[in-house]
Amino acid sequence: MAKKQSFADKSTKKAHTMTCPVCQEAIQFVKHVKAVKGNNGDWKFRAQNVGVCKCNNAEVYG
Repeated sequence: MAKKQSFADKSTKKAHTMTCPVCQEAIQFVKHVKAVKGNNGDWKFRAQNVGVCKCNNAEVYG
């Protein structure tokens, strides 16, 4: 039988954070949605999870 977990146990777990090897800042993952025009003129949306830090902030949000 599984051990019961309280909310306090769940909230004290460490978050899985990654740091950028270039700027040593924490990487925050955001969903980047891009509108692409198809062959027959219709619009499609491509969603991709992108890691953003201080280095590539202008590339993603610019």
